[in-house]
Amino acid sequence: MSKHEIEARLHRSLANQVRVPKLERRFDAGVWARIEAEERAHRPVATQVRAPAGEAQRWLFASNVGGFIVAAILIVYFGLRMLGGVAVAMPAMPMPSLSPEQTDATMKLVAWGFTVAALAFGVMFTPLGRRLRSEFT
Repeated sequence: MSKHEIEARLHRSLANQVRVPKLERRFDAGVWARIEAEERAHRPVATQVRAPAGEAQRWLFASNVGGFIVAAILIVYFGLRMLGGVAVAMPAMPMPSLSPEQTDATMKLVAWGFTVAALAFGVMFTPLGRRLRSEFT
């Protein structure tokens, strides 16, 4: 008898001696339910308790609001000054004039630059962009 025949006979003999019951899906579901129940029992229940706003917190909020108001006033004031008619003295040398073709080419280049910058900024907030940012930081 060869080694393989002996192993085959031993395997058949063992299979005839040991009877394993067939398990159903209900058994698997019960096991998983018990595992989940144990995990839930060991997980602490966290409740968030909001602390009452302290005096320093109220002052910080008030100073932030005041800062935003001052910033808005400055933006409006200097924006109106900038957009209002400002007389500019002519320089000693006249500015070179661009041909319409050069103006169009420059406008297209600037538009494409803004487009690429906006797309790159938007991609930064996708999963791929977050992964790339985490690689460099």
